Amino acid sequence: MSPSILLTGATGFTGSFVCQKLIQEQIKFDCLIRHSSDSRKLMDLGLNCVEADLNDLDSLKRTLPNYKILVNVASIGFGAAPTIVQACEESGIERAIFISTTAIFTHLNASSKTIRLAAEQSIKNSSLKYTILRPTMIYGTPEDRNMIRLLRFLQKSPIIPIFGSGEFLQQPVHVEDVAWAITKVINCPETYRKEYNISGKTPLTYNQVIEIASEALGKKTIKVHIPVSLATHCIKTIQSLGLKFPITEEQILRLNEHKNFDYSLASEDFGYSPRSFAEGIDQEIKLLK
Repeated sequence: MSPSILLTGATGFTGSFVCQKLIQEQIKFDCLIRHSSDSRKLMDLGLNCVEADLNDLDSLKRTLPNYKILVNVASIGFGAAPTIVQACEESGIERAIFISTTAIFTHLNASSKTIRLAAEQSIKNSSLKYTILRPTMIYGTPEDRNMIRLLRFLQKSPIIPIFGSGEFLQQPVHVEDVAWAITKVINCPETYRKEYNISGKTPLTYNQVIEIASEALGKKTIKVHIPVSLATHCIKTIQSLGLKFPITEEQILRLNEHKNFDYSLASEDFGYSPRSFAEGIDQEIKLLK
């Protein structure tokens, strides 16, 4: 019997964990990949891959009629969401899960925010039995693009600069908890036409994040606080000289706004119960070592 589920984003960081979780739960699925994608790891897992372009309506309409459920882990932050929604509706797919981000709640005028808000709106305006999951900052292995940078810096330096007070709240979520949530909602009618924040167990200040990570590494760290205005001015000056700085002005400003999000609705509707940051970062450090 052919799988009824089609997964996008399977070659990405989060998508690879969704693959593992679906396999673990013995849920049959196929993977949608671009022609240019490296699918060797998926093939090694015995997964069937079909080629299509998320930005091309005709390409999707040739592929989607073979499935009943779309699990779209691929980012909706690049403008493809309206095309995906239209393809689903015209191909007979009624059920779809979309991964968004809590970054849509930023107070900054980020260009990606506008695209993602428009993407979510196109999903909500559709006839689909959709579920939108919004993870916070995802971490969990040395392949993540977030916490691993902090861990490697803490390994090398006893002094860490903090841009601002470090008292704004963070709530990073472990990639395995995100994969669990995605898998759990696939056949969960309680989640139809709803949106959920998917965050870590407890909000922490950035200072606490550094302290917990340092302790897990067995390092003593000295925090040096740098005023936000000074930091952003220096970055602008560096960039005006045609040089690159490892942190952007937007990232510094994002560190200085609260990023804690309530996940109680996810707990009520499908039993979401994430791990603590201390537990998750300890897992990542063991893999790093």
